[in-house]
Amino acid sequence: MNTDNRSTGRPRQVAMVIRNAYVITMDGSDRIIENGAIAIDGGRIVAVDTDEAIGARFASDRVIDAKRAPVHPGFVECHMHASFQSFRGAMPDQLAEVDAFNSFESVFFNTVNDEEEYLAVVLASMEMIRNGTTCFLEAGTVLEPSAAARAAERVGIRAVIGDAFIWDQPQGMSQGMLETGCAGCDAAAKARPTLARAPRTYDEAVSRMGGELHRNDDPDALVTGHVVILGLGTASERLMMVAKERADAAGVVLNLHQSYSPADTEADRQRYGGVDPLVHLKEIGFLDRNVVFGHANHLTDAECEAILETGPSLAWAPAASMMWGHGGSIHGRHAELWRRGANIALGSDSANWSNDFDIWRQASLAVLSARDSHGDRGYLIAEDGLAMATRAGAHACGMEDRIGSIEVGKRADIVIHTLDRPEMIPTTNMIRNLFYSSRSKSVHTVIVDGRVVLEDGRFVDLDEPEILAEINEASLALIGRMGKTIEPNRLPRGTR
Repeated sequence: MNTDNRSTGRPRQVAMVIRNAYVITMDGSDRIIENGAIAIDGGRIVAVDTDEAIGARFASDRVIDAKRAPVHPGFVECHMHASFQSFRGAMPDQLAEVDAFNSFESVFFNTVNDEEEYLAVVLASMEMIRNGTTCFLEAGTVLEPSAAARAAERVGIRAVIGDAFIWDQPQGMSQGMLETGCAGCDAAAKARPTLARAPRTYDEAVSRMGGELHRNDDPDALVTGHVVILGLGTASERLMMVAKERADAAGVVLNLHQSYSPADTEADRQRYGGVDPLVHLKEIGFLDRNVVFGHANHLTDAECEAILETGPSLAWAPAASMMWGHGGSIHGRHAELWRRGANIALGSDSANWSNDFDIWRQASLAVLSARDSHGDRGYLIAEDGLAMATRAGAHACGMEDRIGSIEVGKRADIVIHTLDRPEMIPTTNMIRNLFYSSRSKSVHTVIVDGRVVLEDGRFVDLDEPEILAEINEASLALIGRMGKTIEPNRLPRGTR
Protein backbone atom coordinates (compact mmCIF):
# COMPACT_ATOMS: atom_id res chain seq x y z
CA MET A 1 0.00 0.00 0.00
CA ASN A 2 1.38 3.40 -0.98
CA THR A 3 1.18 5.41 2.25
CA ASP A 4 3.08 8.58 1.28
CA ASN A 5 5.06 10.31 -1.44
CA ARG A 6 8.53 9.97 0.00
CA SER A 7 9.93 9.35 -3.49
CA THR A 8 8.97 12.90 -4.48
CA GLY A 9 9.72 14.51 -1.15
CA ARG A 10 6.24 16.01 -0.99
CA PRO A 11 3.65 15.13 1.68
CA ARG A 12 0.80 12.98 0.47
CA GLN A 13 -2.57 14.70 0.45
CA VAL A 14 -5.18 12.74 2.44
CA ALA A 15 -8.76 13.31 3.53
CA MET A 16 -8.04 13.80 7.23
CA VAL A 17 -5.24 13.87 9.76
CA ILE A 18 -5.64 13.56 13.55
CA ARG A 19 -2.65 15.13 15.25
CA ASN A 20 -1.28 15.74 18.71
CA ALA A 21 -3.02 12.64 20.07
CA TYR A 22 -2.45 10.06 22.79
CA VAL A 23 -3.10 7.12 20.47
CA ILE A 24 -4.31 3.91 22.12
CA THR A 25 -4.04 1.63 19.09
CA MET A 26 -5.44 -1.62 20.60
CA ASP A 27 -3.36 -3.44 18.00
CA GLY A 28 -1.87 -6.87 18.63
CA SER A 29 0.90 -5.44 20.78
CA ASP A 30 -1.29 -2.83 22.54
CA ARG A 31 0.96 -0.07 21.22
CA ILE A 32 0.47 3.41 22.65
CA ILE A 33 1.88 6.48 20.90
CA GLU A 34 1.88 9.27 23.47
CA ASN A 35 2.38 12.08 20.94
CA GLY A 36 0.88 10.39 17.93
CA ALA A 37 -1.10 11.07 14.79
CA ILE A 38 -3.31 9.20 12.33
CA ALA A 39 -3.70 9.75 8.59
CA ILE A 40 -7.05 8.80 7.02
CA ASP A 41 -8.02 8.53 3.37
CA GLY A 42 -10.87 6.79 1.56
CA GLY A 43 -12.45 5.90 4.89
CA ARG A 44 -9.39 3.90 5.90
CA ILE A 45 -6.41 4.41 8.18
CA VAL A 46 -3.34 4.88 5.96
CA ALA A 47 -0.74 5.62 8.63
CA VAL A 48 -0.30 5.62 12.42
CA ASP A 49 2.90 7.09 13.80
CA THR A 50 4.38 9.87 15.88
CA ASP A 51 2.99 13.34 15.30
CA GLU A 52 6.29 14.45 13.85
CA ALA A 53 6.44 11.58 11.36
CA ILE A 54 2.83 11.97 10.20
CA GLY A 55 3.24 15.74 9.90
CA ALA A 56 6.22 15.26 7.61
CA ARG A 57 4.59 12.65 5.39
CA PHE A 58 0.94 13.75 5.10
CA ALA A 59 -1.05 16.91 4.49
CA SER A 60 -4.80 17.51 4.61
CA ASP A 61 -7.35 20.28 4.47
CA ARG A 62 -9.04 18.55 7.44
CA VAL A 63 -6.75 18.46 10.47
CA ILE A 64 -8.15 17.61 13.91
CA ASP A 65 -6.01 18.64 16.87
CA ALA A 66 -6.64 16.13 19.66
CA LYS A 67 -4.80 18.41 22.14
CA ARG A 68 -2.95 15.50 23.73
CA ALA A 69 -6.21 13.73 24.63
CA PRO A 70 -6.74 9.96 24.28
CA VAL A 71 -7.77 8.57 20.90
CA HIS A 72 -8.91 4.95 20.57
CA PRO A 73 -10.84 2.65 18.21
CA GLY A 74 -14.61 2.95 18.30
CA PHE A 75 -16.28 0.52 20.67
CA VAL A 76 -18.29 -2.42 19.34
CA GLU A 77 -21.69 -3.23 20.87
CA CYS A 78 -22.24 -6.98 20.52
CA HIS A 79 -25.65 -7.64 22.05
CA MET A 80 -28.45 -5.11 21.82
CA HIS A 81 -32.15 -4.79 21.03
CA ALA A 82 -32.37 -1.52 19.14
CA SER A 83 -36.11 -0.90 19.12
CA PHE A 84 -36.86 -1.28 22.85
CA GLN A 85 -35.72 2.31 23.37
CA SER A 86 -39.32 3.32 22.62
CA PHE A 87 -40.42 2.18 26.08
CA ARG A 88 -37.24 2.75 28.07
CA GLY A 89 -38.07 3.37 31.72
CA ALA A 90 -41.70 2.33 31.35
CA MET A 91 -41.34 -0.94 33.28
CA PRO A 92 -41.39 -0.45 37.07
CA ASP A 93 -38.76 -2.09 39.23
CA GLN A 94 -41.32 -4.27 40.98
CA LEU A 95 -42.40 -5.93 37.71
CA ALA A 96 -41.57 -9.63 37.83
CA GLU A 97 -39.67 -10.93 34.82
CA VAL A 98 -42.36 -13.53 34.31
CA ASP A 99 -44.66 -10.64 33.37
CA ALA A 100 -42.24 -8.74 31.15
CA PHE A 101 -43.10 -10.58 27.93
CA ASN A 102 -46.80 -10.94 28.62
CA SER A 103 -47.50 -7.39 29.72
CA PHE A 104 -44.90 -5.30 27.91
CA GLU A 105 -42.77 -6.93 25.20
CA SER A 106 -45.53 -8.79 23.37
CA VAL A 107 -47.80 -5.75 23.53
CA PHE A 108 -45.00 -3.57 22.19
CA PHE A 109 -44.28 -5.85 19.23
CA ASN A 110 -47.97 -6.15 18.40
CA THR A 111 -48.40 -2.36 18.49
CA VAL A 112 -45.23 -0.74 17.12
CA ASN A 113 -45.12 0.33 13.47
CA ASP A 114 -42.16 0.63 11.10
CA GLU A 115 -41.71 4.38 11.57
CA GLU A 116 -41.65 3.98 15.35
CA GLU A 117 -39.03 1.25 15.04
CA TYR A 118 -37.00 3.54 12.80
CA LEU A 119 -37.14 6.35 15.36
CA ALA A 120 -36.21 3.98 18.19
CA VAL A 121 -33.10 2.84 16.31
CA VAL A 122 -32.20 6.46 15.55
CA LEU A 123 -32.38 7.13 19.30
CA ALA A 124 -30.27 4.08 20.14
CA SER A 125 -27.71 4.96 17.45
CA MET A 126 -27.37 8.54 18.65
CA GLU A 127 -26.84 7.33 22.19
CA MET A 128 -24.18 4.86 21.12
CA ILE A 129 -22.29 7.45 19.08
CA ARG A 130 -22.32 9.86 22.04
CA ASN A 131 -20.85 7.10 24.20
CA GLY A 132 -18.07 6.19 21.77
CA THR A 133 -19.65 3.14 20.14
CA THR A 134 -19.23 3.05 16.37
CA CYS A 135 -20.64 -0.41 15.50
CA PHE A 136 -23.48 -2.56 16.82
CA LEU A 137 -24.65 -6.15 16.35
CA GLU A 138 -28.44 -6.23 16.61
CA ALA A 139 -30.00 -9.20 18.41
CA GLY A 140 -32.70 -9.99 15.85
CA THR A 141 -35.77 -8.26 17.27
CA VAL A 142 -36.37 -5.27 14.96
CA LEU A 143 -39.50 -6.38 13.10
CA GLU A 144 -38.58 -4.37 10.00
CA PRO A 145 -34.78 -4.68 9.57
CA SER A 146 -34.74 -2.12 6.77
CA ALA A 147 -35.94 0.44 9.33
CA ALA A 148 -32.90 -0.34 11.47
CA ALA A 149 -30.62 -0.02 8.45
CA ARG A 150 -32.12 3.30 7.43
CA ALA A 151 -31.76 4.64 10.99
CA ALA A 152 -28.13 3.55 11.30
CA GLU A 153 -27.28 5.14 7.97
CA ARG A 154 -28.97 8.39 8.96
CA VAL A 155 -26.97 8.66 12.18
CA GLY A 156 -23.79 7.34 10.57
CA ILE A 157 -23.09 4.33 12.78
CA ARG A 158 -21.88 0.96 11.55
CA ALA A 159 -24.47 -1.79 12.01
CA VAL A 160 -24.69 -5.57 11.59
CA ILE A 161 -28.35 -6.53 11.36
CA GLY A 162 -30.44 -9.66 10.83
CA ASP A 163 -34.01 -10.88 10.58
CA ALA A 164 -36.51 -10.66 13.41
CA PHE A 165 -37.65 -13.54 15.60
CA ILE A 166 -36.21 -16.45 13.67
CA TRP A 167 -37.75 -19.27 15.66
CA ASP A 168 -39.98 -22.28 15.09
CA GLN A 169 -41.16 -22.99 18.62
CA PRO A 170 -41.95 -19.59 20.10
CA GLN A 171 -43.49 -21.18 23.16
CA GLY A 172 -39.88 -21.81 24.14
CA MET A 173 -39.87 -18.19 25.28
CA SER A 174 -41.57 -19.56 28.37
CA GLN A 175 -38.38 -21.28 29.44
CA GLY A 176 -37.45 -20.14 32.88
CA MET A 177 -40.95 -18.84 33.54
CA LEU A 178 -42.45 -22.25 34.21
CA GLU A 179 -41.39 -25.09 36.45
CA THR A 180 -39.20 -27.57 34.63
CA GLY A 181 -41.06 -30.80 34.02
CA CYS A 182 -44.51 -29.61 35.06
CA ALA A 183 -47.25 -31.49 33.22
CA GLY A 184 -49.15 -28.41 32.07
CA CYS A 185 -46.15 -26.37 30.97
CA ASP A 186 -46.51 -26.91 27.23
CA ALA A 187 -50.17 -25.96 27.25
CA ALA A 188 -49.47 -22.96 29.47
CA ALA A 189 -46.65 -21.83 27.18
CA LYS A 190 -48.79 -22.08 24.07
CA ALA A 191 -51.46 -19.98 25.76
CA ARG A 192 -49.11 -17.03 26.16
CA PRO A 193 -49.31 -14.05 23.78
CA THR A 194 -48.12 -14.47 20.21
CA LEU A 195 -46.38 -11.93 17.98
CA ALA A 196 -48.47 -11.24 14.91
CA ARG A 197 -45.51 -10.38 12.65
CA ALA A 198 -43.12 -13.13 13.79
CA PRO A 199 -42.73 -16.53 12.10
CA ARG A 200 -44.90 -19.33 13.44
CA THR A 201 -43.38 -22.39 11.76
CA TYR A 202 -40.06 -23.89 10.72
CA ASP A 203 -40.75 -23.26 7.03
CA GLU A 204 -41.63 -19.63 7.63
CA ALA A 205 -38.51 -19.10 9.76
CA VAL A 206 -36.26 -20.69 7.15
CA SER A 207 -37.78 -18.58 4.38
CA ARG A 208 -36.96 -15.38 6.28
CA MET A 209 -33.55 -16.41 7.57
CA GLY A 210 -30.63 -14.53 6.07
CA GLY A 211 -32.78 -11.91 4.44
CA GLU A 212 -30.26 -9.16 5.23
CA LEU A 213 -27.21 -10.91 3.76
CA HIS A 214 -27.64 -9.06 0.46
CA ARG A 215 -26.13 -6.02 2.19
CA ASN A 216 -22.76 -7.78 2.18
CA ASP A 217 -22.53 -7.51 -1.62
CA ASP A 218 -20.98 -4.08 -1.06
CA PRO A 219 -17.69 -4.64 0.82
CA ASP A 220 -17.68 -1.01 1.97
CA ALA A 221 -21.30 -0.89 3.18
CA LEU A 222 -21.87 0.79 6.53
CA VAL A 223 -24.75 -1.60 7.28
CA THR A 224 -24.13 -5.31 6.74
CA GLY A 225 -26.07 -8.50 7.45
CA HIS A 226 -25.61 -11.61 9.53
CA VAL A 227 -27.61 -14.70 10.51
CA VAL A 228 -29.51 -14.48 13.78
CA ILE A 229 -31.90 -16.75 15.64
CA LEU A 230 -33.53 -15.74 18.90
CA GLY A 231 -32.37 -18.70 20.98
CA LEU A 232 -33.52 -19.30 24.58
CA GLY A 233 -35.31 -22.49 23.63
CA THR A 234 -37.25 -21.00 20.71
CA ALA A 235 -35.45 -22.84 17.91
CA SER A 236 -35.45 -26.55 17.16
CA GLU A 237 -32.13 -28.26 16.55
CA ARG A 238 -33.11 -28.56 12.91
CA LEU A 239 -33.55 -24.80 12.60
CA MET A 240 -30.34 -24.13 14.52
CA MET A 241 -28.31 -26.30 12.16
CA VAL A 242 -29.82 -24.63 9.09
CA ALA A 243 -28.82 -21.28 10.58
CA LYS A 244 -25.28 -22.56 11.12
CA GLU A 245 -25.05 -23.79 7.54
CA ARG A 246 -26.25 -20.45 6.17
CA ALA A 247 -23.85 -18.47 8.32
CA ASP A 248 -20.96 -20.70 7.24
CA ALA A 249 -21.88 -20.40 3.58
CA ALA A 250 -22.16 -16.60 3.79
CA GLY A 251 -19.02 -16.17 5.87
CA VAL A 252 -20.86 -14.28 8.63
CA VAL A 253 -21.50 -14.70 12.33
CA LEU A 254 -24.44 -16.58 13.80
CA ASN A 255 -25.93 -14.70 16.74
CA LEU A 256 -28.31 -15.98 19.44
CA HIS A 257 -29.28 -15.70 23.11
CA GLN A 258 -28.03 -18.47 25.39
CA SER A 259 -28.07 -19.32 29.11
CA TYR A 260 -29.33 -15.96 30.33
CA SER A 261 -31.01 -17.01 33.58
CA PRO A 262 -30.60 -20.09 35.78
CA ALA A 263 -34.12 -21.19 34.84
CA ASP A 264 -33.82 -21.01 31.05
CA THR A 265 -30.40 -22.68 31.29
CA GLU A 266 -31.90 -25.58 33.22
CA ALA A 267 -34.81 -25.82 30.79
CA ASP A 268 -32.31 -26.17 27.93
CA ARG A 269 -30.50 -28.87 29.88
CA GLN A 270 -33.73 -30.80 30.30
CA ARG A 271 -34.67 -30.59 26.62
CA TYR A 272 -31.20 -31.90 25.76
CA GLY A 273 -31.72 -34.99 27.90
CA GLY A 274 -29.82 -33.75 30.94
CA VAL A 275 -26.72 -32.73 28.97
CA ASP A 276 -25.26 -29.27 29.57
CA PRO A 277 -26.57 -27.00 26.78
CA LEU A 278 -23.23 -25.96 25.25
CA VAL A 279 -21.84 -29.48 25.55
CA HIS A 280 -24.81 -30.70 23.54
CA LEU A 281 -24.34 -27.94 20.96
CA LYS A 282 -20.72 -28.98 20.61
CA GLU A 283 -21.75 -32.60 20.10
CA ILE A 284 -24.08 -31.70 17.22
CA GLY A 285 -21.47 -29.49 15.53
CA PHE A 286 -23.05 -26.14 16.33
CA LEU A 287 -20.28 -24.57 18.39
CA ASP A 288 -17.74 -22.78 16.22
CA ARG A 289 -15.67 -19.61 15.89
CA ASN A 290 -18.40 -17.77 13.98
CA VAL A 291 -21.05 -18.26 16.69
CA VAL A 292 -21.70 -15.48 19.22
CA PHE A 293 -23.82 -16.16 22.29
CA GLY A 294 -25.56 -13.25 23.97
CA HIS A 295 -25.25 -13.51 27.78
CA ALA A 296 -24.04 -17.08 28.55
CA ASN A 297 -24.20 -16.23 32.25
CA HIS A 298 -24.49 -19.77 33.63
CA LEU A 299 -21.91 -22.27 32.43
CA THR A 300 -20.49 -25.48 33.83
CA ASP A 301 -16.85 -26.59 33.76
CA ALA A 302 -17.63 -28.86 30.82
CA GLU A 303 -19.22 -25.99 28.89
CA CYS A 304 -16.19 -23.79 29.51
CA GLU A 305 -13.95 -26.48 28.07
CA ALA A 306 -16.24 -26.77 25.03
CA ILE A 307 -15.99 -23.02 24.46
CA LEU A 308 -12.20 -23.04 24.71
CA GLU A 309 -11.98 -25.98 22.33
CA THR A 310 -14.34 -24.67 19.63
CA GLY A 311 -13.92 -20.89 19.90
CA PRO A 312 -17.35 -19.19 19.91
CA SER A 313 -17.60 -15.65 21.25
CA LEU A 314 -19.62 -14.61 24.29
CA ALA A 315 -21.27 -11.20 24.46
CA TRP A 316 -21.10 -10.39 28.17
CA ALA A 317 -23.89 -8.02 29.27
CA PRO A 318 -23.28 -7.60 33.00
CA ALA A 319 -25.89 -4.89 33.60
CA ALA A 320 -28.63 -7.02 32.02
CA SER A 321 -28.00 -9.80 34.53
CA MET A 322 -27.69 -7.38 37.44
CA MET A 323 -30.89 -5.54 36.47
CA TRP A 324 -32.96 -8.70 36.96
CA GLY A 325 -30.86 -10.31 39.67
CA HIS A 326 -29.79 -13.36 37.67
CA GLY A 327 -26.36 -13.72 39.26
CA GLY A 328 -24.26 -13.49 36.10
CA SER A 329 -21.81 -11.13 37.80
CA ILE A 330 -21.48 -13.57 40.70
CA HIS A 331 -21.56 -16.96 38.98
CA GLY A 332 -20.59 -16.01 35.43
CA ARG A 333 -17.43 -17.50 33.92
CA HIS A 334 -16.71 -14.68 31.45
CA ALA A 335 -13.68 -13.27 33.23
CA GLU A 336 -12.19 -16.71 33.79
CA LEU A 337 -12.75 -17.64 30.14
CA TRP A 338 -11.16 -14.36 29.01
CA ARG A 339 -8.07 -15.09 31.09
CA ARG A 340 -7.92 -18.55 29.52
CA GLY A 341 -8.07 -17.19 25.97
CA ALA A 342 -11.75 -17.18 25.00
CA ASN A 343 -13.16 -14.26 23.03
CA ILE A 344 -15.37 -12.20 25.33
CA ALA A 345 -17.11 -9.15 23.90
CA LEU A 346 -19.57 -6.79 25.57
CA GLY A 347 -23.24 -5.92 25.17
CA SER A 348 -25.77 -3.54 26.68
CA ASP A 349 -28.84 -5.69 25.85
CA SER A 350 -31.77 -3.27 25.85
CA ALA A 351 -33.79 -0.60 27.52
CA ASN A 352 -35.34 -2.08 30.67
CA TRP A 353 -32.64 -4.78 30.74
CA SER A 354 -29.78 -2.33 31.13
CA ASN A 355 -31.41 0.97 30.20
CA ASP A 356 -28.51 2.54 28.36
CA PHE A 357 -26.27 1.75 25.42
CA ASP A 358 -22.89 2.57 26.90
CA ILE A 359 -20.14 0.00 26.47
CA TRP A 360 -17.93 2.00 28.83
CA ARG A 361 -20.45 1.16 31.56
CA GLN A 362 -20.49 -2.53 30.63
CA ALA A 363 -16.69 -2.69 30.53
CA SER A 364 -16.47 -1.07 33.95
CA LEU A 365 -19.06 -3.43 35.44
CA ALA A 366 -17.29 -6.41 33.87
CA VAL A 367 -13.90 -5.55 35.33
CA LEU A 368 -15.14 -4.49 38.76
CA SER A 369 -17.60 -7.37 39.23
CA ALA A 370 -14.89 -9.87 38.21
CA ARG A 371 -12.55 -8.48 40.85
CA ASP A 372 -15.30 -8.59 43.45
CA SER A 373 -16.52 -12.09 42.70
CA HIS A 374 -12.97 -13.50 42.56
CA GLY A 375 -11.68 -11.46 45.51
CA ASP A 376 -8.72 -10.27 43.44
CA ARG A 377 -8.01 -6.65 42.44
CA GLY A 378 -5.90 -7.83 39.53
CA TYR A 379 -8.25 -10.48 38.14
CA LEU A 380 -9.18 -8.12 35.30
CA ILE A 381 -7.61 -4.73 34.63
CA ALA A 382 -8.68 -1.69 32.63
CA GLU A 383 -6.84 -2.88 29.54
CA ASP A 384 -8.91 -6.08 29.58
CA GLY A 385 -12.10 -4.04 29.48
CA LEU A 386 -10.79 -1.94 26.56
CA ALA A 387 -9.80 -5.05 24.62
CA MET A 388 -13.25 -6.59 25.11
CA ALA A 389 -14.86 -3.37 23.89
CA THR A 390 -12.69 -3.11 20.76
CA ARG A 391 -10.72 -6.07 19.37
CA ALA A 392 -12.90 -8.75 20.93
CA GLY A 393 -16.07 -6.99 19.83
CA ALA A 394 -14.82 -6.73 16.26
CA HIS A 395 -14.01 -10.45 16.28
CA ALA A 396 -17.44 -11.35 17.67
CA CYS A 397 -19.07 -9.39 14.82
CA GLY A 398 -16.88 -11.10 12.24
CA MET A 399 -15.20 -7.77 11.44
CA GLU A 400 -11.76 -8.12 13.02
CA ASP A 401 -10.14 -7.46 9.63
CA ARG A 402 -11.96 -4.12 9.31
CA ILE A 403 -12.41 -2.52 12.74
CA GLY A 404 -11.44 -2.88 16.41
CA SER A 405 -7.97 -1.32 16.34
CA ILE A 406 -6.13 1.67 14.93
CA GLU A 407 -3.99 0.00 12.29
CA VAL A 408 -3.09 0.69 8.69
CA GLY A 409 -5.72 -0.70 6.33
CA LYS A 410 -8.59 -0.79 8.81
CA ARG A 411 -11.68 1.38 8.52
CA ALA A 412 -11.35 4.69 10.33
CA ASP A 413 -13.78 4.17 13.24
CA ILE A 414 -12.14 6.39 15.84
CA VAL A 415 -13.08 8.13 19.10
CA ILE A 416 -11.32 11.29 20.31
CA HIS A 417 -11.72 12.33 23.93
CA THR A 418 -11.11 15.68 25.59
CA LEU A 419 -8.94 16.57 28.56
CA ASP A 420 -11.37 19.37 29.42
CA ARG A 421 -13.12 17.24 32.02
CA PRO A 422 -12.40 17.21 35.76
CA GLU A 423 -12.25 13.41 35.62
CA MET A 424 -9.27 13.50 33.22
CA ILE A 425 -7.12 15.68 35.48
CA PRO A 426 -4.37 15.25 36.52
CA THR A 427 -2.97 13.65 33.36
CA THR A 428 -1.25 10.80 35.17
CA ASN A 429 -2.29 7.61 33.36
CA MET A 430 -4.65 8.11 30.44
CA ILE A 431 -6.09 4.59 30.40
CA ARG A 432 -6.84 4.53 34.11
CA ASN A 433 -8.37 8.02 33.95
CA LEU A 434 -10.54 6.99 31.01
CA PHE A 435 -11.62 3.64 32.36
CA TYR A 436 -12.23 4.41 36.01
CA SER A 437 -13.09 8.11 35.91
CA SER A 438 -14.37 9.77 32.75
CA ARG A 439 -15.51 6.84 30.59
CA SER A 440 -17.99 8.15 28.01
CA LYS A 441 -18.28 11.57 29.67
CA SER A 442 -15.11 12.75 27.93
CA VAL A 443 -16.08 11.64 24.40
CA HIS A 444 -15.52 14.68 22.19
CA THR A 445 -15.36 13.64 18.52
CA VAL A 446 -16.46 10.41 16.83
CA ILE A 447 -15.41 9.31 13.35
CA VAL A 448 -17.08 6.40 11.55
CA ASP A 449 -15.73 5.09 8.25
CA GLY A 450 -13.58 8.19 7.94
CA ARG A 451 -16.48 10.62 8.38
CA VAL A 452 -16.86 12.91 11.39
CA VAL A 453 -20.26 12.11 12.92
CA LEU A 454 -19.90 13.88 16.27
CA GLU A 455 -17.63 16.91 16.69
CA ASP A 456 -17.03 18.85 19.88
CA GLY A 457 -19.94 16.93 21.43
CA ARG A 458 -22.40 17.88 18.68
CA PHE A 459 -23.82 15.83 15.82
CA VAL A 460 -22.53 17.19 12.55
CA ASP A 461 -25.51 16.32 10.33
CA LEU A 462 -28.38 15.97 12.80
CA ASP A 463 -30.57 18.50 14.58
CA GLU A 464 -30.41 16.64 17.88
CA PRO A 465 -32.97 18.66 19.92
CA GLU A 466 -35.54 18.44 17.13
CA ILE A 467 -35.00 14.71 16.62
CA LEU A 468 -35.18 13.94 20.34
CA ALA A 469 -38.42 15.89 20.69
CA GLU A 470 -39.92 13.97 17.75
CA ILE A 471 -38.84 10.62 19.18
CA ASN A 472 -40.15 11.43 22.64
CA GLU A 473 -43.56 12.40 21.26
CA ALA A 474 -43.76 9.26 19.12
CA SER A 475 -42.64 7.00 21.97
CA LEU A 476 -45.16 8.37 24.46
CA ALA A 477 -47.91 8.00 21.84
CA LEU A 478 -46.85 4.38 21.30
CA ILE A 479 -46.90 3.66 25.03
CA GLY A 480 -50.39 5.16 25.12
CA ARG A 481 -51.56 2.89 22.29
CA MET A 482 -50.09 -0.03 24.22
CA GLY A 483 -52.49 0.90 27.02
CA LYS A 484 -49.68 1.53 29.48
CA THR A 485 -49.42 4.11 32.23
CA ILE A 486 -46.08 4.82 33.85
CA GLU A 487 -46.26 3.32 37.32
CA PRO A 488 -43.94 4.46 40.11
CA ASN A 489 -41.53 2.04 41.71
CA ARG A 490 -42.86 0.43 44.86
CA LEU A 491 -40.75 -1.35 47.44
CA PRO A 492 -42.41 -2.41 50.69
CA ARG A 493 -40.24 -1.73 53.69
CA GLY A 494 -40.52 -2.67 57.30
CA THR A 495 -40.97 -0.02 59.96
CA ARG A 496 -39.50 0.30 63.41
